[in-house]
Amino acid sequence: MQLPKSITGKLRIFVRRGALRRFHRLTRDAKDLPVEVSWDRREEERRAASDDVTPDRRGSDRRKDPSFTWDMADFVVVESERDKQ
Repeated sequence: MQLPKSITGKLRIFVRRGALRRFHRLTRDAKDLPVEVSWDRREEERRAASDDVTPDRRGSDRRKDPSFTWDMADFVVVESERDKQ
């Protein structure tokens, strides 16, 4: 399998907590690809606003709705920003 030329950083696959079969399958299938398979470490939603938080300098929220694969297949593929340099 060849990755698209537009991908410059390392691909990472995050698997939803508890999706054991999906995690093992993706780990097995991606072992020879430049992909890192990891568990989603979040335990709860962090988007709830707190009153004691300083205002954000960004004009808008950068978060997007998760990929359809998150709801349908318990994983999401992202390109790692830290590996693009």
